[in-house]
Parts: sequence; structure tokens; C-alpha cells
Amino acid sequence: MEKPKLNFLQGITETVWILLILGIALAAFTWNHGSVFLGGEVYFTDGDCYARMTRVRMIKADGLRSIRSHDFENFPNGTTPHTTMPLDALIAGLSGVLRPFFPNSLSLAGAWISPLIGLAMLGFLAAWSFRLRLPNRLLMLLLVAVSPILAHGFQLGRPDHQSLLLFLIAVAMSSETGIVLQRGRVWAYISASAWALALWVSLFEPLILIGLVLATRGALYIFMPQLRPTFRNAIAPIGLFLALLAAAFIVDDWRAAAFHPAFDRWAQNIGELRSTTPAVLFGWCGWLLVFLPLLLAWGFRRDREPVRLVFLAPILATAGLALHHARWGYFVALFCAMALPWALDALRRRWFAWLVFSLSLWPVAGEWDRTLYPSDAVWRARAENLADAVALRDAAIRLRGLPQGGVMAPWWFCPAIVWWSGQPCIGGSSHQSLPGIVDSCEFYLSESPEKTETVLTKRQIRYIFAYEPERMISNSAQILDRQPVATALAKSLFNHPNKSLPGLELIYENRYFKVLGVDLHSSPE
Repeated sequence: MEKPKLNFLQGITETVWILLILGIALAAFTWNHGSVFLGGEVYFTDGDCYARMTRVRMIKADGLRSIRSHDFENFPNGTTPHTTMPLDALIAGLSGVLRPFFPNSLSLAGAWISPLIGLAMLGFLAAWSFRLRLPNRLLMLLLVAVSPILAHGFQLGRPDHQSLLLFLIAVAMSSETGIVLQRGRVWAYISASAWALALWVSLFEPLILIGLVLATRGALYIFMPQLRPTFRNAIAPIGLFLALLAAAFIVDDWRAAAFHPAFDRWAQNIGELRSTTPAVLFGWCGWLLVFLPLLLAWGFRRDREPVRLVFLAPILATAGLALHHARWGYFVALFCAMALPWALDALRRRWFAWLVFSLSLWPVAGEWDRTLYPSDAVWRARAENLADAVALRDAAIRLRGLPQGGVMAPWWFCPAIVWWSGQPCIGGSSHQSLPGIVDSCEFYLSESPEKTETVLTKRQIRYIFAYEPERMISNSAQILDRQPVATALAKSLFNHPNKSLPGLELIYENRYFKVLGVDLHSSPE
């Protein structure tokens, strides 16, 4: 691929374009600011984020460390989560930077960490593509900025490991191009570091992706022997890779847990674990998703440029995986964007590449239109979720300062309750909390006083949250694979809390929640 020269005026023009794209990206990453910053408080986007922030608060209190187990979910048994330290440490570090300026620095750090990582990734891709003088590099940056799924990965108020993982995978794949193009040994060290750190953050997606990359590299070395590195050049990067993995194991360990029998039914409630459709993928990547593999294959046949194959296999593999689990959509969009300079180069004429790219974004524009201007039903659902979040905080903070004890609550609210109240919950948002989630479903569906007493005693429950019963009954029945019952305890807890079970005391109520104490006065201090 030719490297077009860049004169001073073109450099200024490109800098302006990059700044504009960064502004578009920031707007895309923070479109939900109204539901994150509300009434002087910071509301995170989902339960995993609240669980992450509780971990960071533990680090801030006790010093930077690996948290290999905690009991604030699935109380009192706790969990041994897969969550690792790198993102925890980044949030804690950002909180320290913000502390002199903002009293709620920890919450702000959690809210802003993912958008900042997204902007850093765009900055890296801009520098990398400029260094290699890639044609159509602005189109690559623009797709990263406007892809709805990547905007979700870097969303405001979503301190999730996927943002850091996307950044590291982008660095790793960029380094792969430097290796294949033989642009210096430094790329091998950057690649080794990025892949090792990505595996430290998560063993799942990076393990599959590095397998794809190594298989592609191996095929290229067989058919293009001139690309093979010498043993002397390869040994040091491999040593660095293994050393970083060893450090990850020493610091964080790698933990695995058996899946609960109810996992498949519970997973139906988790968006990223659901299957998706080609139409959804087009809304994330544009219609070019169909043609990118063809353009890459055509270009390789024409000029034997090996970098085209570096992206071909990951795009095909992750697109197939995304049809099964939506969580792979982040990587489909990233790889499509990074492949654009080589795919659109096959079109030869720059104006034609811009035209094709612009037309391909039609489904992406449609997805953003549905996001920013939703239907009445979606708008009402968002308003209800926001009202739930505010009311849940008002209810949870009533438990601050009260005697420590387990909280029985709908599982999807548990991480937020832990964050706002400081009290541990029976449920949680991770699959390792499924024993507690199943017990909570049994409790809310129960028609037997003996069964409820058994659950309350086993789980050391001191507080109970009552919530809108129809949703709790239907969700509990779905997870337990039972038929909903009209006389479930969830209904009497919400409608007649003082008469539902003996020994309950109403601590607080608002429109959406009731907080009940279990034998509050007789519990030991």
C-alpha cells in the first residue's frame, strides 16, 4: 500500500478533522448524561458498574490490592469474581486526580473512566494510522466515533472492563499490522504487552482473539516465509508476554466457577448474553460489514498485502460469534473500523471510498435515531428505569448506619443497594451470585411461611425490599422455570407489608419501594 505524502496544509486539515471526530465521539459516548448526572448524584448504567465501584471503594479504603473474593453479593457465602485489578486501579487513580477538585471524586471517576479510555483509543488509532500513512484513516476514526455498540462500550456512567479491553485489543491489532509490515521490532514488544494485559483484564474474549491472530500469523509464515522472525528476535517479546502473564497470575490469580443450573434461564435477562441478528450488526457497523471481507480478499488477491488477512479472520469470526452472543459486537465494530484503510484502498479513488462509506452508514444513522428519539414505549421504559434508580437510592440510604445484615431484594437492584447503603445483599449481577438469586426468587414466590423463614435464617437477612410485584413474580418464575402464582409473597410484601410476615417492621417507603426490617429490635447490635 502506498504512503501518500502529507504537506503542511493537509496536516492542518487532518488535525481539524481529528479534533472534530474526537468531539463527535465525546458526544456519542456521553449522550446519556441526563440519566447519569441527576440531582447532584451519579447513577451508573447497570448493576455490574455498581459492583465494580464497590470494589474500587474497598481499594480506596484499604489500599491498592487484588480483591479475590467479597461477600457484598450472594451474602453471606460471597463470590470469587472474575473481575481483575487493572480497571479498578485506573478508576482509583483517576479518583485521586479528581479529589482536590470534586468532593464526589470516586463517583465521577467511575462515570468518566470509559469515555476517557475511548478517547485515548481514538488518539492512539489516529497516531498509529498517521505513522503508517494509511489512506482513508479518517473514515476509520469516524466509524469508531459513531458506531452505537462502541459508544455503548465507552458510555458515560459505565465503568465496565469492556472499555479497557477494547483499548488493549485495538493496540494489539495495530501492533499486528506493524509486525506483518515489518516496521520495526518495537511492534512485537507492544503486541506482547497489549495481549498480555488484555488477558489480565479478561481471559475470555482475548484468549479467542489471540488464537485467531496466531493462526493467521502462522498461515502467513507458511505461505510467506519472508515474514518469519528469527528465533533471536522472537524470544524477547515472548518472554515479555509470559512475564506479564505471570505478574497477572501472582497479583490477581485466575478463578473459575461452575455454572449454576439456572444460568441459562437467568442469562435471558442479560443483554450481552442474548443472540443478535444481521440487522442489528448493520446498525452497529453499517452495510460495509457485508462487503469488507470481500474487499479484503479482493485486495489481497490483487497485491498480496498480508495485512488484509490479519483483519479478515477476526471480522468473520467475531461477526459469527456476535450472532450468538451480542457481547462480541464490540469487537466486530472495532475490527471493521480498523480494516477500512485496507478494504477501501481496493476502491482506488478516494472520493468513491468516501461515498461508499457514507452510504453504508444508513443503518447506523437509523440506530442513533432510535436511540436519541425513541418510541413512546422505549421513552416510558427509560423514564421508569430512571425513576426506579432515584427511588432505590432514597430507599437504600435509609439503611446507612443501621446494624449490619443481609438484604433481601430483587437481584438486579442488589449492586446499587450495596453501593448506596453499604449493606450486603443476597443477590447480585454476576452469575456467581446465582445461588443467592435463586433463593431470593424462592422467597418472593413463596406461599409457605416455613420456606420463607428457612431462607431468611440461612441467608442472615435483616432487611427486605418490596417492589412492584408483577415484575418480581414474572422474573422469579422465569428463573425458577415455574408458573407465576397469584398469591406469591411478593404481592403481600408490597401491598400489605405489616401483614405479610410476622416480625417485620416498615422502615421506609416511597412510590416504588418499601424497606422492611426483620426482627429489627430483637437483632443483636
